[in-house]
Amino acid sequence: MQHPEVSIIVLSYNGLFDTRRCLRSILSMTYPNLSIYIVDNGSRKDEKTLLKKEFSDPRIRYVQHAENLGYTGGNNEVIKKARGKYIAFINNDVIVTECWLEDLVNYMESHPKVAVTQPKILWQRNKAYFDYAGACGGYIDMYGYPFTRGRIFNTLEKDKGQYDEPTDIFWASGAAMVVRRNIFKKVGVFDTRFFNYMEEIDLCYRINRAGYRIVCLPQVQVYHKGASTSSKNELKKRFWEHRNNMLMITKNFSPFRLMYILPIRFVLEYLSIFYYLSHKRADYAAAVLLSQLSYFHMAPGILFSRLSGPRRKRYNAERKMFGKSIVFTYFFLRKQTFSQVME
Repeated sequence: MQHPEVSIIVLSYNGLFDTRRCLRSILSMTYPNLSIYIVDNGSRKDEKTLLKKEFSDPRIRYVQHAENLGYTGGNNEVIKKARGKYIAFINNDVIVTECWLEDLVNYMESHPKVAVTQPKILWQRNKAYFDYAGACGGYIDMYGYPFTRGRIFNTLEKDKGQYDEPTDIFWASGAAMVVRRNIFKKVGVFDTRFFNYMEEIDLCYRINRAGYRIVCLPQVQVYHKGASTSSKNELKKRFWEHRNNMLMITKNFSPFRLMYILPIRFVLEYLSIFYYLSHKRADYAAAVLLSQLSYFHMAPGILFSRLSGPRRKRYNAERKMFGKSIVFTYFFLRKQTFSQVME
């Protein structure tokens, strides 16, 4: 069987220890046709030079950005250079298994309408549990809140094989996913306005709207350490999560849905400020407030780009949403696992 070339992109930002471990696992993979891009995304140390001394495999191409371009800009610069039929995005704190890539690529080769695949992502620190970043595939609710098979808000489920069937999902996690390279010519690359967080959901929204499928294949597993970069600044993480989620729905929801969802979302955002204050996290509350100020600054540009963008045939991506509120289901109905939510 022929193996199409896969270009792997690994961004590293002040994460030399994790990047070494990730790269060792990639070099242990059995997939025979790889080009590997290790990207120093503006780290304080010269990670490119340090890694180049340690890893001299001819498949590796080292890239160095002068400044931190975020997940979006850091990957976009390399997407332009990649030549593989498929591009695998792997966080630098992910450990991959030997055969994970073969299974995903073989599935995509036999299913041409599948544009993105994701493996089961388990927590590296306790491999019995799903990982926060992607678990067994992502969904969004009617208000645009994301959740996954295996993790809803802060509830991580134990992996008991309950989500082991391959299934179509709404979004794949940027921690470990494989994307057809030609899909970027059809729907565009990552939106640099997002910088970090929600950028893969925005991309997957566009892919859904273009009529392609996104699939999780849980028989394939990788292990994610989790929040290695963002945990160094939790306040920025809260800021990006809240602001970018609002940007994502403003950019992608249909006009009719946006008209009645956006006012509700404003109420929910401000309720989250009171929630953080009631839990004595004034710093988180301040991060959410700043995220809303930033959103109001950026929203006109997002709306203008919608009006001035090209008109293409669009499939109804919203039919793939969870048609209820995950916030109400989780906090008020107390359904805190994916199986309970979908009952």
